[in-house]
Amino acid sequence: WLKTFRQAIRCSPIESLASLPPTTVRMSAARRSALGLVLAACAAVWVLSPAFAGLSASAPSVRGARTARAAGQIYEVMVTNPSVGARTRLNINGETTVDDIITKARKEMDFEMAFLDGDWNLYDIKDETKPLSGKMSQYDLRPWGPEGMALHLLYQP
Repeated sequence: WLKTFRQAIRCSPIESLASLPPTTVRMSAARRSALGLVLAACAAVWVLSPAFAGLSASAPSVRGARTARAAGQIYEVMVTNPSVGARTRLNINGETTVDDIITKARKEMDFEMAFLDGDWNLYDIKDETKPLSGKMSQYDLRPWGPEGMALHLLYQP
């Protein structure tokens, strides 16, 4: 083997590959390709590591706790437009106004056309005789569940 190696060193690269035994050429090529694949895989994992879910799980929970404390009690309300059946869930607090809910719900339901501006009313699903107005803290806010707060958003020109 040493003799063939010495001959390969003296020859040109093409001649050296031809003069080496085929198993030696295949083994060295396999080693190079396997090493390249391993290095490429490691580089891909390193570059994409922030994209994997769960690697920095502590940061969002801390931020979420701070946000919840700053906003006070968070309630989830279900807003429905009964004429088309569109629904959305919104997270609100007691300081959220009815106008804020109407704006967010219209955006979520894709009712943001300029010709629809102005004539929207929000009703509690249990009493649709008078529209809600002002801050939501004056109404019976309750955590979302079977008895959670459901609202109807109606366009009434």
